[in-house]
Amino acid sequence: MKKAGFWTFLGLLLVLIPSLAWSAEEGLTDKEIVIGSHQDLSGPIAGWGIQTKMGLEMKAREINEAGGIHGRKIRMVIEDNAYDPKKAIMVTNKLINQDRVFAFIGNMGSPTALATKPLISGKKIPQMFPLTAASGFYEPYDRYSFLGFSPYYDQARCVVKYFVKEKKYTKIGCLYQDDEFGTIALKGVKDQLATYKMELTDAESYKRGATEFSSQIAKLRKAGVQLVVLGTVIRETVGAWREGKKIDWNVDMCGLTPAYTQYAVDLIQKAGSNPDGLYTSGQTEYPYEDSPLQSVKDWYKRHMALYGKPGDLPTTAGYAGVHYFAMAAQKVGRDLTREKFIDALETFRDVPDDVFGGVPITFTNQSHQGAYDVYMFQVKEGKWRRISGLVEYRK
Repeated sequence: MKKAGFWTFLGLLLVLIPSLAWSAEEGLTDKEIVIGSHQDLSGPIAGWGIQTKMGLEMKAREINEAGGIHGRKIRMVIEDNAYDPKKAIMVTNKLINQDRVFAFIGNMGSPTALATKPLISGKKIPQMFPLTAASGFYEPYDRYSFLGFSPYYDQARCVVKYFVKEKKYTKIGCLYQDDEFGTIALKGVKDQLATYKMELTDAESYKRGATEFSSQIAKLRKAGVQLVVLGTVIRETVGAWREGKKIDWNVDMCGLTPAYTQYAVDLIQKAGSNPDGLYTSGQTEYPYEDSPLQSVKDWYKRHMALYGKPGDLPTTAGYAGVHYFAMAAQKVGRDLTREKFIDALETFRDVPDDVFGGVPITFTNQSHQGAYDVYMFQVKEGKWRRISGLVEYRK
């Protein structure tokens, strides 16, 4: 009986060993890869979070319908952070301990994603393409954190370079939000001007949530600036643009990616102003039905067929995050682990965005910034249109 019991036990062990090997890496089985994300689905930026969720799920669905990644299907688990850092930490713990995700993609918001970053990295779980351009996701170097989007500092430098080079402007001003975001934008403007031995002509700040910009715009006008770099988000961009038009000041104004949204354009129009002429930096083509890129037109049609409405930039960001995840996981092969996945990401060198025509992505074992450059966009006939090639301030 003892001998028979031993052989029965040995047989069961041999059967179980393969399944134990597959489950050694959390979030990974023989048939699926579990990916987590926390989005604002009910809070102040839920419009962005819901769009990002659709992009994440759309790309995962396309990958799964094509057979998965080396035979494994992606299972997305997306939780609501309500744009609240405390709730973001709570749902992240759930995704780690209950859902046992393999990686995180596209966590929404600077305060919420930054709040969960130490928790995720502490568990040695890869996190990539958060919906923010905050430098805290790549500085200092963190093996488990990958930004992917051009930071606000780099964007501001690129904007200044474009206008100094293309329009020969010498008098640059800045309107900036009195917080970390605005301060970083202001520093980028000053540092790029310094490379031309130029100084900032004037800088005016405002408190977050401000709705009145008459005094700041009046001071910038009095200083005689040729360009106002806008370290502003959506409504503040609209307010600054409207104030300029109100006093018949036809100065060039250029925002950063928080202003690069059709929502800002629509708000300007609803307020009775003409948005044509407004500039911004951006990373990808806007996903319009009449995009000049056929790949964007095709994506637009697929999105409409799936959701019955157009996508927006957050949708493309979520979609791109899963796209780059799949690219790295595919490169690793069947023997996928978190550490091998990170090693694969760190081999990315100027990897192009084949769908949205975005700026190339580079990750190394010393920097996880990802994107460094921008394209310039301008509103023409109520839509954002690309007006430049790649703007690289480092060259």
